[in-house]
Amino acid sequence: MVLEAKSYIRPFNSNFNISFEGFYVKQRGYDQTFKFRKYKTTTAHLNLGYLLPMGIESNISYGRYLAKDDGFTFDLSRRTKSGFKAGIYFTRTNVSAELFGEGSFDKGFYFQIPMDLFSKDYKGGYSNFKLSPLTRDGGAKLEFDKDLRGLIYNSSLNELRQGWR
Repeated sequence: MVLEAKSYIRPFNSNFNISFEGFYVKQRGYDQTFKFRKYKTTTAHLNLGYLLPMGIESNISYGRYLAKDDGFTFDLSRRTKSGFKAGIYFTRTNVSAELFGEGSFDKGFYFQIPMDLFSKDYKGGYSNFKLSPLTRDGGAKLEFDKDLRGLIYNSSLNELRQGWR
C-alpha cells in the first residue's frame, strides 16, 4: 500500500528545479496475496536539480529511505537526442557498517532506454536497467512510476532549445 504526495517547481528560464516526494508505505506479504507484513514507514525526499552544460543533469536528494535511514543521494546523468539516458549515483546514509556491510553508502549506475527506438509509433515509455553492487536495504528509495521530473521533461527553455536542434 502506498499513499503519496508530490510537488515540483521549475522556472521556465532556469536550469534549476526543486521537488518533494513523500510516501507512506506498508510491506506486502511474500505469498503474493493481498496481505501485509508489520513493516511500515514514511519515506520522503527533497530533491534539488540543476542542468549543467552539455545536457548533464545533476540531482541531490535528501531525506528518509525505506530502511528508515536518513541521508542523501547524488546523481549525475545525461540524456541523448534519441532519449537514451545513462547515469551514476552515490548514496550516503546514517546506517551503521555492521548493518549495511560496506558502511553507510551505496553506489551504482543505470540506463533508461526509450521504447520509441524500437517502434515507428510514439510510445512514451522507457525500459530501465539499474546495477548496484550491494543488495542490502540501506539507502534504498521507493521505486515508483512517473516521477514529476520525468513527466515534465522538455519543459524548460534550455531543454526546448536542445531538442529543437
